[in-house]
This record gives sequence, C-alpha cells and structure tokens, in this order.
Amino acid sequence: MILSMIKHRLILIFCCLFLSVVPAQAAPVTGKVAVGGAGTAGVRVLAYPLTTLSLAGDAPFTSKATGPDGLFTLDLPAGSYYLLANGSGWFSYYGRNPVTVPADGLADVNLPLVPAVTAPPEMTTAIPSGVAGRVLHDGKPVANAIVFVYPDLSAQFKGFGLGMSAPTDEQGRFEAPLPAGSYYLVARVRHGNSLAGPLQAGDLFGYLPTNPVTVGKESVTKVSLPVIAVPEKVSRHAATMFGQTRLSGTIVDRDGKPLAGVQALLYADESMLNRPLYVSQPTGADGFFQLSFPSGGNFFLAARNNLGGTPAPGELYGRYQGATGAVLKVATGQSLEGLRIVVEAVW
Repeated sequence: MILSMIKHRLILIFCCLFLSVVPAQAAPVTGKVAVGGAGTAGVRVLAYPLTTLSLAGDAPFTSKATGPDGLFTLDLPAGSYYLLANGSGWFSYYGRNPVTVPADGLADVNLPLVPAVTAPPEMTTAIPSGVAGRVLHDGKPVANAIVFVYPDLSAQFKGFGLGMSAPTDEQGRFEAPLPAGSYYLVARVRHGNSLAGPLQAGDLFGYLPTNPVTVGKESVTKVSLPVIAVPEKVSRHAATMFGQTRLSGTIVDRDGKPLAGVQALLYADESMLNRPLYVSQPTGADGFFQLSFPSGGNFFLAARNNLGGTPAPGELYGRYQGATGAVLKVATGQSLEGLRIVVEAVW
C-alpha cells in the first residue's frame, strides 16, 4: 500500500515537471524587411516580450537571416512583443510596437529599414551634459522634430517620458540636457497641431538604432537619429493594429450629426484622468472610429478633438453612456460595434 502511494506521487510529480517544461505552442509571425520597398538579405528579426524593460542584449526570440527577398518567419508564443530587425548594416524598430501576436500567428508584418550606424554629427553644443545630434530622413535633415527621452520601456515609449527637446532647426539639430545615465531616444514629427495620440499617415517616427544611449558625467553624447514616414495604410489597420479585441462606432454632436477630427480614447478606470490605454485615429466625415487592443476587461470610452491635459473651453469632449451605463464589458477577441459617443463643446 505504501509503495503504491509512493509510486502514485512520483508519477504525479513527473507529470507536473513534464508539463512545466513543455513550451507554449508557437505561431508564425511572417513579413518582410525592406529598404525603399526592396527586400533585404542578411537581416534577422528579433522579439522581446512586453515585460522587457531593456532592449539591450540578446533577444529571447530571433528569426533566421532573410534571403534576397527580405521575407522572414519568426515563431512566437501568443502574447505581446517588441519587434526589431538587425543585420547587414540595417536596423528597424517596428512602428506598431508593442505588437500582439494571437494564437494563430500574424502575417504581413513589414519592417522598413534604416542604417544601423550613422556617423555622429560634428556640432558645437550649449549644454554641459546630455545628448545632442541631428534628426535625418533619407539622410536629409528634418526640421520641427521633437526628440523624447525615456529611461526604459516601462511607458512603452508613450507620453512625454523624462522630457523632450525643443523642435529641431532647419539643420535637424537638437539638444537634450541630461545627467549621466542610460536613455532611449525617440523622435516624432507631427504635421497636425497635437503633441499626443497615435501618429497619422505622413508623420515621421524614429527610434535611435543604438538605443539605449549612454551619457557620461559632464559629457555630451552626439548621435544621428533616422526617421521614417508613417505609411498611408496605417488607418486601414486600425481594427487589428493592437489586438483582436475591438470597439467601433460613431462620434456625434448633440443633434446626432457625425463629427470629423475627433478621437476615441479607451480607459480602464471610470475617472478617465490617467493616460488612455489606446487612442483611435481621428474620425472622418462619417464620425466612425475603431479601437483594437489585446485583451478583454471592463473599459470606459471618451472622445475629444484635442489630446493632452484637461479639456479646455471650446474643446469637444464627451463620454460614452450606453443603455446599461458607462462601463463596457468586453471579452477577449470580442468585437463590439455600433457604439455612440456624444460630444459637445466644453464651457
């Protein structure tokens, strides 16, 4: 009897150990790395889990080197990741990071490449310590770019981070005074009036290929930061950009007229005072909005035509109020359609 019980327990322990080491089922992430649309060979795509706080060091997941067509396949367990590409003197930071990979995988992930290393500019600086350099698009200086500084990935490179530079001048030059430390630099050029929210087609975005950058004591680190243009198709991917859970509907005024140029904001708390989890693209003339995100839960919706800070007088603002109240209970993978958010001018 005792031997039978011992044998039974050993079998249970073995089964538990076996299950603990069986890896989660992976799904293929496929796409292309390219320079100017042309596939590029010798590039590997890297994936870091969302919980990662640093993109320094070796990636937990790495694809095989691409062939001349630039096509890649990377098997990943379902979850959220930062995707990067590196090799043959090229680099890419995926513009939709962090990206959610569903259980059945993800296709058509395209990573435009920029030079992995660009010579730092020769320039005089007025700051005693920090980072200075130039923002470049296709090797040419970019004016009015703002460089944002982040200490790590905890904010997913959203918001203003530790601070930001003044807009770059006609030579693309910027300066960011910083104490000694390690930092991530991200550049953005928005052609609209907003400093916040998702980038739109034609805006520019750049992630320093040599991130994180190190600043020594009482020294200035000089860098060249390349940017790429946000493609026109970004608005067409709004329904799946950040996951397979979706909300969509219309933003209207008090008379029920659809409004253009307004964005829907998704929150996890009813106060809606913190930074939103996700922000839609601006509505068109039909007032239609879409939001996608990875997982279900209880959410709250608001809409406004300007982002950042408290709604100012004259700004359009409103909160979703359904037949059963303000809370939206959404299951993972569910799609709620036909939502209606009424906005009016704040006074």
